Amino acid sequence: MIFGFLLMTAKSYGQQDSYMSVQYSVSFGTGDMGDYISKTSWRGMLIEYRGYVSSKIFVGMDAGWNVFYENKDYDTYTQGTESLSGIQYRYQNQVPLLATLDYLIVTDKALKPYVGLGIGTMYSERSTDMNLYRYELNSWQFALKGEVGLLYEINYSSAVKLAVKYYNGFKTNSLGNQGYVSVNLGMAWSL
Repeated sequence: MIFGFLLMTAKSYGQQDSYMSVQYSVSFGTGDMGDYISKTSWRGMLIEYRGYVSSKIFVGMDAGWNVFYENKDYDTYTQGTESLSGIQYRYQNQVPLLATLDYLIVTDKALKPYVGLGIGTMYSERSTDMNLYRYELNSWQFALKGEVGLLYEINYSSAVKLAVKYYNGFKTNSLGNQGYVSVNLGMAWSL
């Protein structure tokens, strides 16, 4: 519903420009997620749609997927009243789905810095494999995103996009705050 409103708003201002972007993401867990998995995630992607409202403002939506993984050394791990010894394999999938608002700081040059905000939801799935056992937690969380980035226009219909984004999924009954920083590099094409 929010996405539809944003897209209608973008078109109602008479602006014809919009673009689609596909980006590769490298991410670093923070807070509770960083404590659970301290390793860098090299497995991530993001798809964006943006429609221009004015020469400086564009709205749209993001859909991403980041996979975090770490194997822990042989040890004894305690969860509640249970203790198990072995090697742990930890996985966490983060899938943000957000409505966005971006503001271009410079519009008249090929290199365009911008700042952005996102609001929506994030699906978090956490799995711990140990010996024959799997412990799993998952939750849909209310999420916010802050972003700073650069768009570099190659020609009238394509650009390179570099962005740093901070995602925060707020605490639920099953998971605490799930946050991560993502560095994204990709291509954008006019539609």
